[in-house]
Amino acid sequence: MSQYSDSSPSSNFTNQETNNEQSLPPIEIDELLTQVKHSHGLYYKMVNLEIWALVETLEEFFPGAWNQFMANRRVSMKQFLQHSQNNKVEM
Repeated sequence: MSQYSDSSPSSNFTNQETNNEQSLPPIEIDELLTQVKHSHGLYYKMVNLEIWALVETLEEFFPGAWNQFMANRRVSMKQFLQHSQNNKVEM
């Protein structure tokens, strides 16, 4: 008999036998999806709060830094979109 045989006493348990001992309460898919959406919503709220705290701290030490950042971001986004449109036309 091979050492990988299923005849050993520890491998005689079937899925049904182990599931009966450790049965989990049934969870409705809708409930689970609601919980996941709620947890993602809380996550994004926490991220927004952290970003707000960083911006406030930045503004405290470097007044006007956030406005300059946003202005630079707008310019960069316009350049990126223009570059993307030019590449699409060439293809």
